[in-house]
Amino acid sequence: CSPPPPPQDFLRVIVFGGFAGSGFVKDDIEKRGLPIEIIAFANNDKSLQNAIWFDKPVIHPREIASYGYDHIFISTDKIDFIAEMVNELTMKHAIPKERINTAFFLSRLQMKARKIALKNAAELIYENNVPGAAAELGVFQGQFAKHINAFFPDKKLYLFDTFEGFNKQDMNKDLEIGSGEHVFDKRFDFSHTGEELVLSQMKHRENCIIKKGYFPETAEKVDEKYCFVSLDADLYQPMLAGLRYFYPRLEKGGYIFIHDYFTDVFTGVKKAVQEYNNIEKIHCIPLGDDFSLAIVK
Repeated sequence: CSPPPPPQDFLRVIVFGGFAGSGFVKDDIEKRGLPIEIIAFANNDKSLQNAIWFDKPVIHPREIASYGYDHIFISTDKIDFIAEMVNELTMKHAIPKERINTAFFLSRLQMKARKIALKNAAELIYENNVPGAAAELGVFQGQFAKHINAFFPDKKLYLFDTFEGFNKQDMNKDLEIGSGEHVFDKRFDFSHTGEELVLSQMKHRENCIIKKGYFPETAEKVDEKYCFVSLDADLYQPMLAGLRYFYPRLEKGGYIFIHDYFTDVFTGVKKAVQEYNNIEKIHCIPLGDDFSLAIVK
């Protein structure tokens, strides 16, 4: 029988895949403080079924339907296996495709690609002696900011975030422009953060300047030029505000990384970039993580 339900404000998730990948998913959920409860793990290996992983049962994929789940997370970092695993779940086990999350575990690969792009951009910025500070809008728990801080060891790093999750005004604007009700999905509750949590990850903490609150109001008294900026605010209004504020202040030879441009979830990001491009022609290139763009000035 299925386990008792977790609190109603938690998503019930079954992780489909191998042991190592499933462990990563579990650890990532816990580290990020996401409102997610793993209720079971699914695996095709008969010798593993009826075992216990991380205090949860391992079941055959055909048993998934008998569990009261919200989503299935695919736990593999082998991109070639993704389509096959999704096909098995939908065709053999009648799992609705919209309940299958293929992006969660791949976030590790996507972060690796974005980190390499950041490292290379930093090398070019230093080679070309591009002046200016670094910044990130949309910090959450500092997973990417810590790499910015490490690759720009002598640069001030401005960290702009509400540190309380999405602003309701911005969420409503995304609904208004047709981004969909998913912006209110519990999976995208980014309130599980804080200034000290972010700063604790920084190698050069002394360079960090926290700007907590609603952007662009938090930038009103900041008088800086920038060599590198990461825009990862997810929603249309703050992304457009970020472009309007940072691009005119970006030094020649500097970079702005735009996250979530190539997603079907936060479609307001693409709208913001395209709208800004109609005002100020910008040169964009894909980063190779299947999510992001880089603006080069």
